[in-house]
Amino acid sequence: MRRSYSLSFKYKVIQRALEIQDLNKVARENRLNSRMIYRWIKEYKQGKYEVSSLI
Repeated sequence: MRRSYSLSFKYKVIQRALEIQDLNKVARENRLNSRMIYRWIKEYKQGKYEVSSLI
């Protein structure tokens, strides 16, 4: 079964990854796959996540 993550959790992970520029470290900290974080960042930059819905 796939796990789903809240938009606020994704936003926190994205911000942390962009802040420290180390996807692998953020992935380890949150027990996530680094490819998933990469995809979330890509979607974030494409405007998929509205900031108002993430805060």
